[in-house]
Amino acid sequence: MKKLINDPYAVAVQTIEGLALAYPQYLRQLEGLTAVVRRDAPVAGKVAILSGGGSGHEPMFAGFVGRGLADGSVAGNIFTSPPPQPIYQTAKAIHGGAGILFLYGNYAGDVLNFDMAAEMLGRERIAVSTVRISDDVASAPPERRGDRRGIAGDFFVIKVAAARAEENADL
Repeated sequence: MKKLINDPYAVAVQTIEGLALAYPQYLRQLEGLTAVVRRDAPVAGKVAILSGGGSGHEPMFAGFVGRGLADGSVAGNIFTSPPPQPIYQTAKAIHGGAGILFLYGNYAGDVLNFDMAAEMLGRERIAVSTVRISDDVASAPPERRGDRRGIAGDFFVIKVAAARAEENADL
């Protein structure tokens, strides 16, 4: 596959910038972060949905942000989880007062860093719940079900959770 890449060390940053510039009616990039949020975030009284992960998938999660989808997405570098601080900052930017739901794949780095960001938010008394998506049956046999990672199911989990959040369901 051929790709247009300006700088291999800035792929994630430039992808997020380009997405925000292409769709300003729906998204805005958070300054200094490889993260996008829906244009009207935070939405008061609504559970905020945050997804994210590494950018090995052009960063895929950023394409799932908008009304009826996630409120924000934070990207790490290529095949690298986003660090806790950008996750925390993105979560704060979308928090409308009803708590935050973290949705991400069951990858070791994502689990570690999203959990650390949740602890940081908890110190500020911001409620956070987490759903680790682990639909990939090819990544581990049934006896190691807990090791399975998220792949295609991410979209469906984000869509269902976001639809409930749009209906003002609680965390």
